[in-house]
Amino acid sequence: MVHVDAGTYTMDATDWPLGNNSWLMGIQAHISHDDGSEGANVFGPRDYGPKTLKAGTLQCNIFVNTTGEVDKTFTPRLYKID
Repeated sequence: MVHVDAGTYTMDATDWPLGNNSWLMGIQAHISHDDGSEGANVFGPRDYGPKTLKAGTLQCNIFVNTTGEVDKTFTPRLYKID
């Protein structure tokens, strides 16, 4: 979890094991807005591109929807672009 200021953000990760648009392994992020308005899922497979976010708490989850072992180091990165 990380607090973000209002602005435009994009998300990326090192060494996407199955590509950056796979529902088998990836990142899903949800924001809870500081102003109390309804939060939303903001980043997920096929949708890591630029998003304008209100100030709030961003919770990032790495998910694995596959069987067997996944032997990878996977580091999500959030970039503020404005």
